[in-house]
Amino acid sequence: MIHTPLYALPSSLAIVWLFLVAYILKNHFLTEYPDVINDSLREFSFGISNDEKEIIFYKNKLAGKNFEYKISDSISFESGGKYFFHAKEKETPDISAEIMVPKPPPELSLISLKTDILILDKPNDYRCSLGGVDKFIRRTAEIEFSFSNINPDSYYAVLLIGSYSDSRVDWSPGWGSNLIEFNILECNTNGFFFHLHDRKTIQKFKNRMFNYCGDIVRLRQLSSTYFIDPGRIPYCTLKISTYWDYERFIPGYIKCFRIRLMSISKETYLFYKSLYTFNTQKDDPFSELVNINGNIVGGNGIIALCRSRELIVYTDQTGGRYDPFF
Repeated sequence: MIHTPLYALPSSLAIVWLFLVAYILKNHFLTEYPDVINDSLREFSFGISNDEKEIIFYKNKLAGKNFEYKISDSISFESGGKYFFHAKEKETPDISAEIMVPKPPPELSLISLKTDILILDKPNDYRCSLGGVDKFIRRTAEIEFSFSNINPDSYYAVLLIGSYSDSRVDWSPGWGSNLIEFNILECNTNGFFFHLHDRKTIQKFKNRMFNYCGDIVRLRQLSSTYFIDPGRIPYCTLKISTYWDYERFIPGYIKCFRIRLMSISKETYLFYKSLYTFNTQKDDPFSELVNINGNIVGGNGIIALCRSRELIVYTDQTGGRYDPFF
């Protein structure tokens, strides 16, 4: 399982993501030594290098179960380049992986945007947030976009971000921007939904245990990602739908969507495809065994470098809690 993200955020739209599995050092080891399942990693370290030099080295002297490391913006990974990952811990065997960086994804083109407003009855848990008003507004959007698929060996992942601002300076976790859920209405290629590990969306709900109206509680949960294997289709077209409001979703006011298209390696796609297949068949006693694919030597999971590009789609929402117009 991917447990801890290691990521780089350059200023350009072509973003490099590196997902590090710290916990996999224990994952394989624990199958033979279950008594240490709650144990921490000790003297955990990892390095990333290419054929010429060591690019990153990290070592944590303190014991812990979760580690997070942010790559400096000054470090870049070349598309098509080969990189080597190596990690070790005091009491477990070393792990390693070989990583190929995919090419940046193609540019996305907006085909259409359709927005609408729904007037809904207010759930009992939310009655106090609008001063006893029993109706509230939920906004919806259908977005159709496309991108070219020149390389038949390409694989992609799609995420949707809602933001109250079109400026990265104004971004902030929670209120400013947020990964949001979406559905696939139409798609001309193969794909499936699964959680990209540690990519979380934030929602709010009323906690009525403390007072009559209840306190607003923020709930973090894994956000769905749509994985695509376009094969030899020259042009990929997707139509997605989503909705948001002030009562449950963050942010409640969305000025623009950011459709993020991530170019991923074949190994990354197959890893999540195997997890998806396992998840859909786990309750079927007659299903075949599912091999969880990965690229880690001495452990389980996936370590991958990905590239991404974003398409900004404006909602034309005029703002205001009671404003029923875009």
